[in-house]
Amino acid sequence: MGRLGWLFLIVALLVAVLVPQFLGSFWISLVIQIMVFGLLALSVDLLLGHTGIFPLGHAAFFAMAAYTTAILQVRYAQPTLLAAPAGLAAAVILAIIYGLAVRTSGVYFILVTMAMGHIVWGVSVTWASFTNGDNGIGNVPFPALGSLAIGNLSSYYYLVLAVVVACAFGYRALTRSPFGLTLRGIRESDSRMRALGYNVGAHKYAAFVLSGALAGMAGILYIYFNRFVSPPTASLHVSVEAALMVIVGGTGTVIGPFIGSAIILGLRNYVSGYLVNWMTLMGVVFIATVLWAPDGVLGLMRRFRAQLGMGPARSGSRMMVAGKGEDTT
Repeated sequence: MGRLGWLFLIVALLVAVLVPQFLGSFWISLVIQIMVFGLLALSVDLLLGHTGIFPLGHAAFFAMAAYTTAILQVRYAQPTLLAAPAGLAAAVILAIIYGLAVRTSGVYFILVTMAMGHIVWGVSVTWASFTNGDNGIGNVPFPALGSLAIGNLSSYYYLVLAVVVACAFGYRALTRSPFGLTLRGIRESDSRMRALGYNVGAHKYAAFVLSGALAGMAGILYIYFNRFVSPPTASLHVSVEAALMVIVGGTGTVIGPFIGSAIILGLRNYVSGYLVNWMTLMGVVFIATVLWAPDGVLGLMRRFRAQLGMGPARSGSRMMVAGKGEDTT
């Protein structure tokens, strides 16, 4: 990142730290949602923006972690220090199984991941004796980390902020590592990477499992915030929305998924209070992004800066739906 990028990051963190001090519970809840779903979108971006494959089933890992944590906490009265790691482990195990989807490519990969995600949704609906079906699982308590008990929304906000910031910096380090560079090489030309001796399948598989782990972490943060989980959490709508957040914000970036999350959740929580057909407006935003800002909001900002002579007009590929993007923060 350049000086402007670091300045933006520092200001954003300062504002985030001060949110509970000056804003009410509605805005605190909204910012928590933006961070949680931004983390889910970031997990999608590892595949979409860096590996060049388009997943449509990440709600499965998100919901698996949420359901596992909720069941252990509510039904079996297990502590957070056991329930949360178990939820993450469940999401990783599911990603290890579903990672076999990387043996396919293109539209077949999209369809396979969509079908796999639908399986989790179907289980959550039909296995009512375990998941409570459409009634879901509620009354999930706030997390208690040993002697540190989270007793209110403001305290939980800072926990979410700490976890999301740590995940974001870890993600940035991962994508700038030799592993991340290899993923971007696969994104540009997997046949060339095979010719150079790289195990393309193994790298895609590892990226898929890591992506599932990030989605699982988002699911754990979500269940302790929402304190209720039901089958819609595993629906295709959640997977599609996460992918849209990446595309709207900017693929191949760290900040982009969170910007996309803020835009989409802002439309859902604020505009829906004034417009009955607010989903139509969301469709218009997505179409406008594809037509006039194919690199997302960050790409649009880069072009604007270039026109002002403030920096080069670096641009990613316009083939966003194929998972092409640019590695910038």
